[in-house]
Amino acid sequence: MATRTYHQDLRAQQTQATGDRIVRTAVALVKKMRRTADITLEDLSRESDVTVRTILRRFGSRDGVLEAAFAEIKKEFEGYRAPTPPGDVGEAVKSLLEQYERIGDLNIRALEQEHQLPLVHRALAEARGIHRKWLEHTFGPQLGGFTARERDARVTALYAATDVYLWKLLRRDLKLDRRETEAALLRLVQGALAPDHVVDSRKRG
Repeated sequence: MATRTYHQDLRAQQTQATGDRIVRTAVALVKKMRRTADITLEDLSRESDVTVRTILRRFGSRDGVLEAAFAEIKKEFEGYRAPTPPGDVGEAVKSLLEQYERIGDLNIRALEQEHQLPLVHRALAEARGIHRKWLEHTFGPQLGGFTARERDARVTALYAATDVYLWKLLRRDLKLDRRETEAALLRLVQGALAPDHVVDSRKRG
């Protein structure tokens, strides 16, 4: 009985290790290849050194592997945005920019494929919800004085001011350096949070 249990445990560990290797391979391919849709079962088999049959037995399909890969990428990306004290606008912008500097280009590539692969669309839809919740929490002290409708409008403005496409515009298209990009983001976020009387006075000025 002890011998049988040992061999069962060993097989389970080997199966887990093989699955982990396949997922790591998928993550690397997602990061490396321009289009996730171009990743094939044969690519995954070759790069992970397992058979296509093994991949299908473990994950069911190519998309099953990619779903697992996106789950790992999500965990990795979440670690790139350091937590900041609620209400600290400067630190929040720095933390967001740090994340975009590390994964912004990959994020843009995913957005380009959103309507080609349902699994990419699902991953991005979830990411959008997480980002909105982050905005609500991070800027909660500044948003607390607004009505529910105004608060929602402000969060939407904050979303636009912190979207990865804006990072791409500033860093890749306009070729701003990191310091200039941070200053531009900070100005936009502060504008989205400014009380109405401040905005009105600026218009009159």
